[in-house]
Order: sequence, then C-alpha cells, then structure tokens
Amino acid sequence: MSIYKTNMNKLLKELEEKKVDPDCLVSSNANETTKKLFEYMKSIYGKNILSGQQYLQPSELEDAVYYRITNRLPAVRGYDFMDIDKKLKQPQTDRAIYWAKNSGCIITMCWHWYAPDNINDTANCDWAFYYKTTNYDRKTSFDIIKAVEEGTAEYKFAVEEIDKVASELKRFEAEDIPVLWRPLHEADGNWFWWGNRKNDGGESVRAYKKLWYIIFDRLENYHRLTNLIWVWNGQSREMAVNPNTFDFCGEDIYSELPLDHSSQKERYLDVTSYTYGKRAALSECGYMPDPENLKKDNVKWLWWLPWWGGFVYKRDEHYRPVFDKNGLPLHNPEKFSESELKSFFENDYCLTLDKLPWYSEKNAEFVKGIMKERFGL
Repeated sequence: MSIYKTNMNKLLKELEEKKVDPDCLVSSNANETTKKLFEYMKSIYGKNILSGQQYLQPSELEDAVYYRITNRLPAVRGYDFMDIDKKLKQPQTDRAIYWAKNSGCIITMCWHWYAPDNINDTANCDWAFYYKTTNYDRKTSFDIIKAVEEGTAEYKFAVEEIDKVASELKRFEAEDIPVLWRPLHEADGNWFWWGNRKNDGGESVRAYKKLWYIIFDRLENYHRLTNLIWVWNGQSREMAVNPNTFDFCGEDIYSELPLDHSSQKERYLDVTSYTYGKRAALSECGYMPDPENLKKDNVKWLWWLPWWGGFVYKRDEHYRPVFDKNGLPLHNPEKFSESELKSFFENDYCLTLDKLPWYSEKNAEFVKGIMKERFGL
C-alpha cells in the first residue's frame, strides 16, 4: 500500500475556502470528454430526464424487455464494483466499457463494498456489504470507525480497496469514458456497514464523512483520475459532505405504493434544499416516474435508474425470469405496463439511448446487432 495519506485538516480547509459552483466540476483533473458530458447534462437539466437501468446478471435481460416493447434502450447504464475481489468470468467493468465504447451510452458506477466479517481472518470469514444489524444471511461487522483510523487493519484494508477501485476506474479513463461515480450510497440507512448507526452519538456519521473524504482525496489527488463526475447519495442533511466533493446529488427511492409513477416531489425538494444548487438524480428507483408528472410538478431529476431483475422483468416464486413462447422475458406488470413503458420512452421529455446527440449510425448498428444476437429481436 502506498505511503500516501490524506491530510484531512489541509483537505477540509481547502474545500471550505473554495467557492461552491454547481456549474463547474469539482475535479480539477477533468479531461475534455468528461467536461463535455457534464456540460451536456447541465444543458438538459429541467428540460429532459435521461432514462437509465442498473444491471447485474451478464444476460442483461432488462434490455430484452425494453427493446421488445419500445425498440429503444435506456441512455444510462449502471454497473457495480462489487466484484473487485471476486474472480468472475465477466466482471462488470468489462461490460460497462464494452457498452460505452460501442453504444455511446452514459455509464454510472456504484460500489456495494464487500468487507470481511473478521478483519483478523479474512480468508475464512464471510464478506458482505450488509451490516450485522440486518436480517440478511450474509452480513459483516466491519467497523467503519476503525476503517478511518490510521494504523488499524481496517484502515489498511479500506485504502487497499479504494486503490483497487481506482485501478478499475483507470480502465475507463484509458478508453476515454467518463463515469458518473456513486460510492458510499444510501449512507443514512443502517443496512450497509458504512451507514448511519443512529444511536452512537454521531460517531458513525463522522466516520462516514471522513471515509468519503479519503476516497475523494485518494482518487483526485493521489491517483489523479480525469474521468470522474462525482455523485453523492447520502440521503440526509445529517450525512451531507462538503459540496466541493460532488457534482450531482442522488436519491434512491423504492416506493411501497403500487405502480407509483409520481414525480417524488417531496424527496426532490428535500435533497435540493441542502446541496447548494447541485443538480439531483433519481439514482435508484423501484418505479420510473411518468415524464408528464415530472413536467407538471417541475421536478428536475437528471436521470432515473430502476434496479435490476424483478424491477423490470417478471420472476417466478423461485426468482427465476418468466419467458414468453418466444423465449423473451416478460415485463413485470407490478412495476409498469407495456403501454406505460411505451408512453414514457416516446415522451419528448424522456431521453433514451437513441436520443443522445452523439448517437451515431455505428452505435445504432451495434445495438441492432446485439439485440438480434442475444434475443433474436
């Protein structure tokens, strides 16, 4: 591990002295491609919303649902760095780069950060991102307080993992691909090990913010990455970090109401009330908002991102996809109807992949080819 260490006092002083400007990227390293994407996203804010989708399984059956019903694909594709410690046959970074290079899509990356349940026996313990207070079978007692304390085994582990993610982000950088980078998401919840413990006198909140600053400093000032657009997704005023460390803010909303295609206006107004003019995204969602509701309520989410799997396609009682007679996955009618999806994607307010200004004939040929190859569409 590098001897580089974050000088927290110096970093925070610099951040506090810097003027907050939502119209400028927080990274002083940003390359031209990253700047152009940021400028484009600024230009559509309040005028359009980018459709998106989160993926996990290599089959990416979500695409078959979208393309079969609308003949279009989402503009933003979401992937995850959760597999940096696993030897998968098809790591998500590979797929994200493949799609960005060939389709012209916008990439967003999150990080379900696996940590060992026993830092003293990492080879033989469970690894998880869910914290020990949850009901999940696999969970971790990894201590965020120790993770930001120099000299601890947890700190050493955390920095090494940040450097692994930096190596993955450099792969995007080498291909000139900007990344909407969303680490430490949903921090105000207590389900992830980096979350708010709620009853510890604010100790976990302070540790979360310190960990965010370590990630920011290490990627910006040590690795000096040039392709990052930072997305903060802490989800409460209490968890808010310095606005000079993020470009967009995000809210993850999983409504318990049936077929809730509302604008989620209250959450939008809340997050934009304390983020210093930073533009907001629906960084995860269970339901796509109806573009007409967004226009009516003047809610300016920059993109939406339904979660993978059952949030798009129908699954049986064993969580297996349900297919039609042609072998194509059926949409999940509990999330949207075919007519709703068509109306959303055809609405001028909603930007699908083919509506991006740089979408080319070459991109279109790739999409047509891969949809035919994978799904016979």
